Parts: sequence; C-alpha cells; structure tokens
Amino acid sequence: MKGSPRHRILEIAKKRFYQQGYYHTGINQLIRESGTAKASFYDHYPSKRDLGIRVIQSYGADVLLWFRQILRESHTPDDFITQLSQAVTIQMHEDASYYQGCPIAIFSCQFPVGEQPFSDEFKSIAFRWETLFAVYIGKWQASDFLEDKIDAMEMARDLINLYEGALINWRISLNEVYIKRMLVHMKQIFDFGAKK
Repeated sequence: MKGSPRHRILEIAKKRFYQQGYYHTGINQLIRESGTAKASFYDHYPSKRDLGIRVIQSYGADVLLWFRQILRESHTPDDFITQLSQAVTIQMHEDASYYQGCPIAIFSCQFPVGEQPFSDEFKSIAFRWETLFAVYIGKWQASDFLEDKIDAMEMARDLINLYEGALINWRISLNEVYIKRMLVHMKQIFDFGAKK
C-alpha cells in the first residue's frame, strides 16, 4: 500500500473497522498491515479513540461524496430514485464495492448511544447529509417539481431514514425487498409533494 504512514493506517483502519469492528481490531494488527512502525502510528494517532474519530470523519466524507454525486446527476425527484437505485445495487452486489451498507450506520451501532466523542461526530455527519438533501429538494421546489410548502429538511430526513433503514434491514436479512420498498416509499413521498 502506497502513501504516507498516516494515510496507510487510516485506510487499513477503515477496512478493518468496517469488516471486523472497532473493538475486534487491534492496534498491532493495524501497525502490521499498514507496514508502519509503532512509534510512527502513535505520532499520527495518539490513541485508538483518535483513530476511531478520524475513521468516522472519513466514512462521513465518503458517503457525503457518494450522496452528492447521486444528487448532482438527479435533475428531478424521479432521477434521484433511478440514480439511487443504481448506486445501491452496485454497492450491494459488486465485490469491488468498498461498502455494502452504510459505514456510518454500521460503525455507530458498535458504540453505546451517546458515547463521546463518537456521538458528536455521528450527529455532525447526519446534519451534513440532511443539509445536502435539503438543498437539492429546494432546487426541485424552485424548478416546480415539488410544492413550495414542503419542508425540505423534513423531507430530507424522511429520505435518509428510508435509505438507512432499508440498508440495515438488507444487511440483516439479505432480502432485497427492503431496497425495493425503500424506492417505492421514496416515490410516494415525492408524489405526495409533487407540484400539481
């Protein structure tokens, strides 16, 4: 693996925390797999907790970029459903896919509710997602696809709730009906708010 020791450690930690879990991944494993000296590890990440925070931030950035790409390619609410459907299908079925399910949801479930400093990181990420979705919902309102009276932030939260719930239930059951139902419910939300 190329890159600086800091980058190598972070990339290995992202993979291992996602695949094995935070508590089942040891610092010695991360040092070994990243090809980094122990002293170098602690120079970059004074504790496993510091590394955990950085991993959360990196997961959040990854998913935000993923959402942003989908939304940029979605000129209408129907486009969004199509783009999201394609992106989630790739995420679920391609071996090369880094994530099979939302890394933030999966990682957050490993900690007690409200555990600091992780909880604040998770809340911050959720707020950025909500804000991003609300901006695009506002654009669809301005383009007369959705009613002006729609609360963009509430609709954003509904869409994210459907997305997260569907992916978690798919991971639990491996039943793709959850993904199909997510898309149906998103369509219903958009249809209810559509400009007549």
